[in-house]
Amino acid sequence: MRHILLILVVMITFAFHGAESRANQELSDMKDLRVVVLEGSPHNRGLIHGKTLKKEINELVRLWKADLEKVYKMKADTFISNFLKKTDFTKAIKKWTPELLDEVRGISEGSGIDFNTIYVFQLIDEIWANGDDIAAEHCTSIGVNKRGENPAFVAQNMDIPAFYHGYQTLLHIKHSSSDLESFVLTAPGVIALNGMNSSAVAINCNTLIQLRYARDGLPVAFIVRGVLERRSLEEAVEFIRGINHASGQNYIIGGAEKALSLECSARKVIEYRPYPGADRTYHTNHPLANDDFSPRYVERLNKKHKTTLEGDYYCYRFEAVEKRLRDRAKTIDLELIKATLSSRDWAANPISNPSTYACVIMVLSDTPTLHIAPGKPHMTAFKTFTFSARSKTALQKKDK
Repeated sequence: MRHILLILVVMITFAFHGAESRANQELSDMKDLRVVVLEGSPHNRGLIHGKTLKKEINELVRLWKADLEKVYKMKADTFISNFLKKTDFTKAIKKWTPELLDEVRGISEGSGIDFNTIYVFQLIDEIWANGDDIAAEHCTSIGVNKRGENPAFVAQNMDIPAFYHGYQTLLHIKHSSSDLESFVLTAPGVIALNGMNSSAVAINCNTLIQLRYARDGLPVAFIVRGVLERRSLEEAVEFIRGINHASGQNYIIGGAEKALSLECSARKVIEYRPYPGADRTYHTNHPLANDDFSPRYVERLNKKHKTTLEGDYYCYRFEAVEKRLRDRAKTIDLELIKATLSSRDWAANPISNPSTYACVIMVLSDTPTLHIAPGKPHMTAFKTFTFSARSKTALQKKDK
């Protein structure tokens, strides 16, 4: 695991120019998409990740620490130390995705940042679940079954805090133990946000902060990468149902034939469908099927709002995506998904919004294809990537 294999790293920078939106006074996105090819052992993948993006990782970790101090009112290193004392995710990681700890160690060594800091840096959702504040809503996801000649899709606007923006990164991972390859959207220093593999397995995730969490479960980033080690939707779902979940989360997981929406908590995994027999699904950030609520969330909601759980469920983004996609007579294709994830139907809470870090549309056809806009999709051009097995890099072109 410690011997460096031949590793090819390719960094490709693309400038994306989006039109200005004067209505909401947002400036055009001028984002670079960093594309990094990783291969070799897990440790070597992490090492090259850390070395290649060392500058960006150090910058982003400084911003992250500043955010921790602002939100939790304590020194970042103290927060990290306390977080490690009060949680124990490593047992779950060693049980279900042990190779990823080696990858995190590699990132630590390559970036020059201590392991504990880089390890906690992976735990974005777990910090939200275990921290003192309830996180804001974020992320809109879509899953579509194959219909005739129209392939299955998994798509998402990944909405995360503003300090991550400008660091959009795509990892092209060539798995050392098989011929699988993966495209993984992430931020520098983080092993995964969402992604797809060359066997047409894809996963995205939406935080469900309302659901019960566990301080010894498998964290979200490790779940995403674990799914991308699977070769079929069935294997991926079996993995999701067989692990202990650290955070409340909805995963839309797709394969060559269909996509499933699974609401996961510490105690339950429940499938959500918008209506019986639906060949599409969509989700934002409210549990719609799973009732394994976090006691802390229920207590805080009742104290703060003096209302019921049901009264806290309304989401403009969910309403917007449902209006566009619910009709079973409507065939959902790439252009409709792009239009939906680029939409701004509700000015106060649009699908494409200031928190949108990137939009990804994963086409699960015989030639799995990733369409990605590294920024708000209503302002940012899409690029297309396809797998070229064991080639030097992925093929890419600009969307028309």
